[in-house]
Amino acid sequence: MKIGFIGLGRMGRGACENFIKHGHDVAVFDVSAEAMEYFRGKAELSASPAALFQRSEAVLLSLPSSVQVEAMCETFFACGAAGKTVIDLSTSYPLSTKKLHAAFKERGGVLLDAPLMGNPAMAAEGTISVTVGGDEADFEAARPIFEAFTSRADYMGEAGSGHLVKLALNFTGLMYAITYSQMFPLMEKLGLDTHKLFDIICGQKTNCGVFQFYGQKVLDRDYRLDFALAFGLKDLGYVKRLYEDLNCPAFALDGALDLLRTGLKDGRGGHDFSEAAAVMRDYLEL
Repeated sequence: MKIGFIGLGRMGRGACENFIKHGHDVAVFDVSAEAMEYFRGKAELSASPAALFQRSEAVLLSLPSSVQVEAMCETFFACGAAGKTVIDLSTSYPLSTKKLHAAFKERGGVLLDAPLMGNPAMAAEGTISVTVGGDEADFEAARPIFEAFTSRADYMGEAGSGHLVKLALNFTGLMYAITYSQMFPLMEKLGLDTHKLFDIICGQKTNCGVFQFYGQKVLDRDYRLDFALAFGLKDLGYVKRLYEDLNCPAFALDGALDLLRTGLKDGRGGHDFSEAAAVMRDYLEL
């Protein structure tokens, strides 16, 4: 197939390379010249998103947020979306996705939401998974596309459903991480041996994969970059908007957002999400 790929960041680059490995005719675009240069000799370097869209049968987007996705789709609509398939791999706002899906359908095109589940290494290996929203017939037609870069693609239902699943997972996992970011510094300030505390928690029902990942990072002050604080703030902000759209208070989520906004103000937006613990340590003078 003629595949177009827009957004060649930490996740997008690896996912895109799998299409090249599977012999597809790939064109790429990114606002970063350095990201584009990586694909020189491997794929067609498109001069613009419009040029990429016009030459491609299917276009995949791996962009920072719905703001960029919406703007990109407006470019596509101006080109004519009939007969085109667009797959949004970003973590986007589900209600925006629903509107874009309807707009594509009205114009004779297809939009599927399929946010990436995993990390950059998995994206490069083709072992990443996706949860897909959109019309089921369109999902079935797009199976060969998903098979080129994922190990698993689960159809979840109508448009926006894939993005809802991603937000549900991120909401749960990131709120756990916020809890560890507040709890460990407090216990440290009060003089408790937090390494012993970590070992105790490992033997309790509160132990889980998220605790092993984020709890360990917070405990060791190992703030290596795995998932940026700004991206976590964006994702939890989307969840907040969903509550607001339903005129429902978000309760504990509001406190988490305040903590992350403080981190963003302090210049930690591009640092790892676990640096929420560094914000708490600053407050506690640790």
